[in-house]
Amino acid sequence: MPRFLTNRIWSRKWFRIPLLAISLCCTPSYGLGDDLEASLGPMFPSCGGIFDLCGYSDRQTGKELIPRAFERALLFSEGLAAVRINGLFGYVNTAGKVVIEPRFDLAGPFHDGFAEILVGQRTGVVAETGKVVLEPQFGRSTPVMGDVLIVRKGQFRQKRPPEMEELEPFDLLYVDYGPMGLYSLSKGWLTAYTYEFKPFERGRPNYVWARDLGAKQPRFGLINNEGKWKVEPAFDAVQSLHDGRAVVSVKAEDAEPRRGLWGAVDPEGNLVIPLAYDWLSYWDQGYSVVRLNGKEGFLDTGGNLLGGRFFQKVERDLQGKPLKVLLDGSWFGISADGNLSDAPEEKPFPFRMGEPIIPSKSTQCKSGVSIVSKEGLWGLQGPDGRILVEPKFEAISCFRRGIAWVPDAAKNAWCPIGPDGKARNKPDCLPIFYEIEVSHHYQEKLDADPFRSSVLWMQAFLKHGEDPSYPAPRLIGDRIQGTGSISVSCREIIGCD
Repeated sequence: MPRFLTNRIWSRKWFRIPLLAISLCCTPSYGLGDDLEASLGPMFPSCGGIFDLCGYSDRQTGKELIPRAFERALLFSEGLAAVRINGLFGYVNTAGKVVIEPRFDLAGPFHDGFAEILVGQRTGVVAETGKVVLEPQFGRSTPVMGDVLIVRKGQFRQKRPPEMEELEPFDLLYVDYGPMGLYSLSKGWLTAYTYEFKPFERGRPNYVWARDLGAKQPRFGLINNEGKWKVEPAFDAVQSLHDGRAVVSVKAEDAEPRRGLWGAVDPEGNLVIPLAYDWLSYWDQGYSVVRLNGKEGFLDTGGNLLGGRFFQKVERDLQGKPLKVLLDGSWFGISADGNLSDAPEEKPFPFRMGEPIIPSKSTQCKSGVSIVSKEGLWGLQGPDGRILVEPKFEAISCFRRGIAWVPDAAKNAWCPIGPDGKARNKPDCLPIFYEIEVSHHYQEKLDADPFRSSVLWMQAFLKHGEDPSYPAPRLIGDRIQGTGSISVSCREIIGCD
């Protein structure tokens, strides 16, 4: 049984997403934790309906606040949210009114009155007034401190499928590594284009971690919004602040490979936990897990060991609080004052399971829409029997975020159509498209041309759904973690046969 699967194929370089039976959120989050998401207010993206359009609902009650009228809806930031309309992104306010007209291929969250936008393969910056204050010219142009950006030259690098791509803020899920530079909208370049940056604090930071990759010994220090060092480069590895402490480390001289000395700095960059430990986790619930000479302990933000000692091993509870310690081969509970007690009862991790997987035919969409055929061509029919898209395409997908994909022989590509069944200019056409993908498996090759092969594969997928006697297409294992082949006889893969 395949371990990971999705209901869309994406470029091989993109991540596979585990579905299984675990319930996963499908709305963009920029990687926010629950506390940060809650701080953004009650309005949260919600999508659905026969065209899978998006609007906004109350986070707690689920009540619809802004109708589902957008192809994509991202989280609100500073009172504005990026939405996609007819293939292009603009911004709406909390009343659902479009306040920045859709004209961008992608749009990010606002930070100090500025947001990153993508046009073609280049990014720039738009102000909350709707004025483009930095014409698209960089690979990334991420607002970080006031009008200061972290900039990467070149073209934008896609990291996700087109329908899930985001311009995430710098302090959340930022994976664009150097070289980069600091750039001010008012002053221009503040640093050379030779730096790597990492987040130091969330929200509105005063400093970011930076290291000059062109230096003889590149090390991290803290740099401010003028491109000046607040803390001179001194660390080989750094983390962001948690509970007022940011873990740092340096490579130990004349030591075995990968060994480092670990400590932590405070919000001003002062070293308050000395570089004296073999390893430190980030602080959570007031404590870090610390290792030294093969033993473990809980270290508070003042550098004090809980219970005043190390143990063979320590473990946290599900909230991150100190839970238990291993001493002389036996487990004991540990209290907030460091006293030991009987080992606490183990509690299983609270997996939130989704609804049982019920296999559906290849021609059934989640929304109740059906893929139907007429004289060998395909279209879409609503739950009420009304034809949504006339059967006139060689193959077709279900609607996802207001878009369905159909092959365009003239362009030798899969191109989008809207709810009206008409071709759209945006999003861009795709060289291949499949609605099913399993990790470490590939669609069987049915033609030398990748586009034609994908069309034939999708036709077989749909024909099998219409007539089970028609051979289902197959997924071929990559012989690394995927072995053999899988017959794709339904949308869920699991429980098909």
